[in-house]
Amino acid sequence: MAHTILITGAGNGLGLDLTKKFLELGWQVFAGYHRSAERLKALTPVASGAAGSNLMVVPLDVTKTESIRRAFETVSSATPALDILLNNAGVHLEDKHTPFAELDFTDGHLEKSMAVNAFGPLRVVQQFLPLLEAGEGRQIINISSEAGSIGDCWRKQEFAYCMSKAALNMQTKILHNCLQPHGFRLLAIHPGWMRTDMGGADADIEAEEAAEGIVKLITARDRGARQGQNLDDEPGDGLYCDYQGKPLRW
Repeated sequence: MAHTILITGAGNGLGLDLTKKFLELGWQVFAGYHRSAERLKALTPVASGAAGSNLMVVPLDVTKTESIRRAFETVSSATPALDILLNNAGVHLEDKHTPFAELDFTDGHLEKSMAVNAFGPLRVVQQFLPLLEAGEGRQIINISSEAGSIGDCWRKQEFAYCMSKAALNMQTKILHNCLQPHGFRLLAIHPGWMRTDMGGADADIEAEEAAEGIVKLITARDRGARQGQNLDDEPGDGLYCDYQGKPLRW
């Protein structure tokens, strides 16, 4: 049986590249998207022409429980189990250069940032838990950021983004405490500063490079889980790292 993964926010950027990588490995990929699926639909011929049948494009708004429930029904009609949930959907809604005194906290960007980046993954985990419990991998991966680290915080701006990612990190730790006794493995990953719509043209790396590193981390942990290895005894607590596997401070 093919390995199965659900990727949220798969319509562009890192999510799109992650979808490509897992299709190339022959995984069954359920690609959740919010606005547009055009780039996903263009992936049909990928991976020697065979991967098209391994891709299911799923409408998914992580801020709405009803949308997540409909996505669960769609995915569960196609597979009895999920090995991995990759919470990638995220937003960055702030101008980095606006002085603090001029920031508009009435325009809804604070609430939307938390709704997508922090509460969205929590909703998705809850609704998809039955499929994950039926899978062999039992991995939940949250795409976080070094911006969510309190110990290494250097920023003087980007309140909504940084606070939402710090909340996502806390969620990762709590879910680990809750689900690890049932065989689940949690991981929060900083993908690096990527040249995407969110990261901008001046960023350090292409999304493809980040995706390659993340896929290596995930597949190594998946192999370990299937072999009964304890992958939680890593440097630190093994729950927060960058796309190359380097541990980060909470």
